[in-house]
Amino acid sequence: MAVLDPRNDTIVIRVVYDGAPMAGKSTSVGALGRGLGSAVYSPAEVSGRTLYFDWLDYTGGQFEGHRIRCQIISVPGQATLAPRRRRLLESADAIVFVGDSSPAGFISDRGYLSGLSRVLEQISGPPVGLVLQANKRDHPHAIPMEQIHSMMESMGLRVGVVESVARNGVGIREAFVFAVRLALERVRELMRTQQLPKARPQVDSPQELLTLLKKSEEGSLEYAAEAGLVHTRVSDVQPESIVSEAIAQAARDNETVDSGHVPATPDGRVESGLVWPPVDGRAVLHEIAKAQMQLSCAENGDWSGVAQGQWQIYSRASDVFDDVNAGRMVLVEAARNHASAERGKSDGRCVALASDGAGRYRLWQITRMAADTAVSA
Repeated sequence: MAVLDPRNDTIVIRVVYDGAPMAGKSTSVGALGRGLGSAVYSPAEVSGRTLYFDWLDYTGGQFEGHRIRCQIISVPGQATLAPRRRRLLESADAIVFVGDSSPAGFISDRGYLSGLSRVLEQISGPPVGLVLQANKRDHPHAIPMEQIHSMMESMGLRVGVVESVARNGVGIREAFVFAVRLALERVRELMRTQQLPKARPQVDSPQELLTLLKKSEEGSLEYAAEAGLVHTRVSDVQPESIVSEAIAQAARDNETVDSGHVPATPDGRVESGLVWPPVDGRAVLHEIAKAQMQLSCAENGDWSGVAQGQWQIYSRASDVFDDVNAGRMVLVEAARNHASAERGKSDGRCVALASDGAGRYRLWQITRMAADTAVSA
């Protein structure tokens, strides 16, 4: 649903929180709301369950010279509201799937993820980014992260995973930052292919979204309580809010860090448009960023390393650039080579252009290690 709103030269993106009932979607959005110093608006709920949506709206930060407006929405999880959930998911530029780490909740996660995958497959345009927010990690019998990763792999979903305890606000910012980055990746691709509409958003306020849902449902499930739904603007936001900081981090260029003579490796801070493939590649970067990785330099100046015993990272001595545009040209050529390779050979690969920590840019090739090699690593 991303658009470039000509009224105020603002890029409007939508981050949608999805998940099974009681997984923590509204709690997660509520944590973002507390960071904004603003109430989360829910047209209706029964016994703590969202019936329509939760809504936050924030404008701030810059991307490609335009202000960023982020509509943050959670969907109802109840099975009886599946059509409503689907409509909201179809409007997303990035999705945070809030998974339930409790044993009972984990059983529901697979079914909801499967349904979400089917929705994503039918959305036209560049891929919609997906982040798994593994919630309730403080549960005394929380499902091990290895089991969660195994479930994702068995479903063919390679996405970034962030652990959280939503009621305490733990992990909420990290998952949101990741989602905004993915949404901006989608926007960049829409710009590149000249598919980004220049128009007023179809939905410009929670009242308009509520009206749209009611109209599409022809008056069924009428529970709405319309009152006081507003757009949180920059002037209303606390300066140090979790959302303002998160969007600023997601939109800004890589920060330069002091890494001595060893180049910094790519992570989630890689600038939008400098990673391929856009969505799967950023998930790979998120995965390797959590690993302790030591680089080694060959005599010819090439750098290499291994992350988590699963990913191999490599950069030639010549793949370092003073100008980001020069590096971008090499990145595009590398991406084309991978894309044109035989089917399957580019699977499990990532190419990223990242700051080397010394004011230059370095191109990295990241590949998944063969199973036998990974075991022995």
